[in-house]
Amino acid sequence: MPEMGEVSQADIYSATTGSGDIALTIAPNAPFRLIRVELHYDTAQDKSHDFTVTLNAGDGSAYDVLLYTRDLSVGSVTDLVVPFGEGYEFEKDDEIDVAHTNEDTDTYGLRIVYELI
Repeated sequence: MPEMGEVSQADIYSATTGSGDIALTIAPNAPFRLIRVELHYDTAQDKSHDFTVTLNAGDGSAYDVLLYTRDLSVGSVTDLVVPFGEGYEFEKDDEIDVAHTNEDTDTYGLRIVYELI
């Protein structure tokens, strides 16, 4: 097992870039471990909107869980790495949703890193 921050041969990256709202979902259709979420904005956010990472549970909405949230306008965040790793294992019908309202239409790059288990 690689140390935190190291890349494993098993790591899978799901990436997106743009200047609109962020809405990226991974649905591996196999048991998986969420490793980390990486975000870069080309400029700090001026408007107050939460960046969220949410478990969309295959068992139904009663089991959905907010895994991480942060208002990116607080502290002028342009780069963010949210580590997960061991303890963040999910079932084959679970999904991870990453979202952020990009009202300022700043350019971003987002990657969700996970591995199949």
